[in-house]
Amino acid sequence: MSRFLLFLVMLSPALSAQSLIATINQEHDPGKRSELALSMADESFDTARGYYDKGAIDKGDAALDNMTHALDVCVQSLAVSNKTRLYKKAEMKVAYLQRRMSNLVSDLGVEERGWAEQTKRKLEEIHDKLLDGVMRK
Repeated sequence: MSRFLLFLVMLSPALSAQSLIATINQEHDPGKRSELALSMADESFDTARGYYDKGAIDKGDAALDNMTHALDVCVQSLAVSNKTRLYKKAEMKVAYLQRRMSNLVSDLGVEERGWAEQTKRKLEEIHDKLLDGVMRK
């Protein structure tokens, strides 16, 4: 079922945050839900990067917003699952997203960075939550 959900997200990259969360929450297993949310966050970042490269700043901002919503669902799912290995996997993927986000921010013009910089700070918060989860378990 999760492959179908991922396929659905790939077909419609402009999903609103509400429908993105609803799609992720259809997965009942919290571990699989967190992995699905990570995949969707990565896909949303790729979509945002494409929009920014084309000059569609508003669409890029919306895709980054979807990415942070998916990562929030991931953190919530991990809290329910209580599996250390999933926390570590998520932490490593978010660290990779942070590096990609830094590159994106530096590639954007100063006028276009507003939402991307805010998203970068949000990624740092999410990463800190995941590190807390790794250390706590």
